[in-house]
Amino acid sequence: MSIFFGFSDECGAYQTEKTIKHVAVHPYYIRCTLIIKADDWKKINTLFRDLKVEYDLPLEREIKWAYLWQLRKFQKEKKEIPKNKDFKFLEHHSYKSLIEFVDSSLSLLNYIDYKKIIITHTENRTCPKINEKAMLKMHLQEHMQRVEMETQARDGQNLAVMFFDPVCENTDKYLRDIYFDLFSSGDFISSYKHIKDSLNIEYSHQSVGIQLTDFISGAFSSILKGLKSNNYEMGKIMFYDYIYPNLRCHKQTVWGAGIREVPSDMCYRNKLTKELLADLEKMKRNRD
Repeated sequence: MSIFFGFSDECGAYQTEKTIKHVAVHPYYIRCTLIIKADDWKKINTLFRDLKVEYDLPLEREIKWAYLWQLRKFQKEKKEIPKNKDFKFLEHHSYKSLIEFVDSSLSLLNYIDYKKIIITHTENRTCPKINEKAMLKMHLQEHMQRVEMETQARDGQNLAVMFFDPVCENTDKYLRDIYFDLFSSGDFISSYKHIKDSLNIEYSHQSVGIQLTDFISGAFSSILKGLKSNNYEMGKIMFYDYIYPNLRCHKQTVWGAGIREVPSDMCYRNKLTKELLADLEKMKRNRD
């Protein structure tokens, strides 16, 4: 029997009434889950902490993906970071060194044998009007199903334990309740026999798994935004180097297995698949 840890984090935001401003700031809502064997957690935790020491970063603070771009803006404009900004503690670190830290952090996935990534995303601009709680449930269910299928496929006695980054008290309670309801009553996969019966909420600054998942979410966001812009090059490189090779597959494809659109839309999926594969080939040619 093997124990697996599934670390999950979100990026962007979703709301039922999508204003022009909201879509401009949050073009996508993304949730990512990183699955590793529990036996590898200690190894990757030690390596991650060593990296923070190497880059002179505080062990007790989280380096969020969103901080990098905010820090870059202040440094580019040569402005002092206000004291009320969460990333004030990074003011003496350069944007370049932090990008290197994130890249090195994602490269730690190369040091463990088993890792699978599941990504769900919603394009806010084209998404129909869906209640916010219903949307959260749809994303959660997609991840639960794929974690269940992934762990049961490897060994009938496996068990996965899920860890989510906190959002807010009400949302956390809702996610826990929905998780337990799905676990108890099942859905089209019949029943969940390979995931633990309760969802764990843990602080991201205390969890290497959730911090890595934040970087995964950010890199995938760069890929989506980069399809409509020439920016986000570093995020795209990280995605193709460390994330794309580790996406969950089914029948030798990641589409629908490791990357899922929510709600399901085959026309959108086919279009995105074509665009991302073309982008990947372009990047390979540029590197050659």
